[in-house]
Amino acid sequence: MNDKPKFGQFISEKRQKLSMESQELAKSLGISNAYLSQLEKGTRTHPSAELLDQIAKILCLSKTETETMYDLYAEASGQISPDIAEYVAENKIVRQALRAARDADAADEDWTQFIEQLKK
Repeated sequence: MNDKPKFGQFISEKRQKLSMESQELAKSLGISNAYLSQLEKGTRTHPSAELLDQIAKILCLSKTETETMYDLYAEASGQISPDIAEYVAENKIVRQALRAARDADAADEDWTQFIEQLKK
């Protein structure tokens, strides 16, 4: 069984943790309560990157929580996490590295070693 929350559930839980009503969050985001409800229920999964950033700010998410939200969004929408998509789009060498990894059929172990090398 997977206990990891889904994208909408994550937003709902963070909102409730702040004792914030859905109407209050929707108003702060400049969206309808119906749209927020659809996001939280998972019937809508493609908010803009700007809206995701606003959600993170209003819900006072940490960097780790924001990245978790982005990853849950990516899983729900079939898109790339917006922070990663922006980084890849802005850096030609990153695109080249990703293609090289794809062409080499890089395994998880290869990526783990690469990440550890970057941390040094």
